[in-house]
Amino acid sequence: MSFFFDLHAHLLFGTDDGAKSVEDMYAMLEMAYADGIRAICLTPHYSPYLFGDTSAQSEQAFVLLDAYVKDKHPDMQLYLAHELGYHGNCISALNQGICRSLGNGRYVLVDFSEMVTFFEIKTATEQLRQAGYQPVLAHAERYRCMRSEFKWFFTFVERGGKIQINASSVSGENGFFAKSQCKRLLTSKLAHVISTDAHNLTTRPPKMSVCIDRLKRLCDAEYIYDLTWKNAERIIKNERF
Repeated sequence: MSFFFDLHAHLLFGTDDGAKSVEDMYAMLEMAYADGIRAICLTPHYSPYLFGDTSAQSEQAFVLLDAYVKDKHPDMQLYLAHELGYHGNCISALNQGICRSLGNGRYVLVDFSEMVTFFEIKTATEQLRQAGYQPVLAHAERYRCMRSEFKWFFTFVERGGKIQINASSVSGENGFFAKSQCKRLLTSKLAHVISTDAHNLTTRPPKMSVCIDRLKRLCDAEYIYDLTWKNAERIIKNERF
């Protein structure tokens, strides 16, 4: 059985639109474990305009989940970060540690609305870089503005940016556009990390294995390992690659 590192997941209850209760949180963890996930970075949304500042709530939920894992699954690794919904004051929140980077290092998981413009993505990622952070573009396959700006991904990656795509998009569960963008990113070797972006047990479950068959048709074994484990580990360790 292959093991996976999930760098983007919303299991922490009471923090955003992810798990709704302690019971849901534990059930999602069990589903992830059964699927072969052995490391998870919990990434509740940091978007004060949508969810308020939930830094304290996420810390409290993480303590509960970490204790559960240590008791039930000591071979599971947990980390705490945020998925940053980019906004005007976010650099200050990052600098203060209110919004958590990945592994408390230079990498930041950054999210935009699906209707974002290319100019907004380009400007925001450059501002993060100028502030000393390296953007990890969350579910990059979703942004329709990138259909005509795909070449920019090459520049973004050349400058150290990282691209995360969702397992469910790779397998085609999020529609033709997301699936085709995943294929382009994978065959160009522009994608770095595949994650679940899990929010619940049903429509957005914590499962990585759903994309493995398709990955085997598009990628070699070494690249699959990088996508599903090694690169996430490198990001959490704040390594340059």
